[in-house]
Amino acid sequence: MRSISGRMARTLLLCSWTAISFAASAQQSDTAERAVRLDQSIQALKDEVIELNREALAVENSTLVPDYLRVSVYLRVDVPGLLLQQVTVAIDDQTPTVYHYDEHDARALLKENALQRVMSTTVAPGPHRIRLSYTGQYAGAKDDAAPVTDRYEALFDKGDDEAELEFGLARTSLFGGNVQVRMKQWRAAR
Repeated sequence: MRSISGRMARTLLLCSWTAISFAASAQQSDTAERAVRLDQSIQALKDEVIELNREALAVENSTLVPDYLRVSVYLRVDVPGLLLQQVTVAIDDQTPTVYHYDEHDARALLKENALQRVMSTTVAPGPHRIRLSYTGQYAGAKDDAAPVTDRYEALFDKGDDEAELEFGLARTSLFGGNVQVRMKQWRAAR
């Protein structure tokens, strides 16, 4: 049996180590590529699910709540730091719709141009009375501070198309003042 010199042993050991490292590196590279492909596939599936949900919601809305009867009510908060806790909306003598906010939802509504649909219901064409009330608290308020509340009532005319009403909470002036509720009725362009 032939013995291997120290130098030759080191060379063989180095070659073996290089081959093992190369194989491990190739395996890691292959694993990383597969992970990226898997991540891309999952993201594509998520996008498809979102699109399918959007389409299903549109079909459900048009079936359950036809355009000629639909009223959609949206809410916007343009008062920095006002975190809503609850909003109640009622049309005529219908059962009120109550929306409760957790902190995450209340903060999301404070983002620029944020708009939330708080109600979608059906009413016949003609004049209707809508009532909105809210309760909230400023982000920096102490625990014993009185809540911010208000009520708003208005008339709107429901035509043969969907009625879209937007309620906005804003300050009465650019320099502060009380919170005021304003209502806009959006009309489709013809």
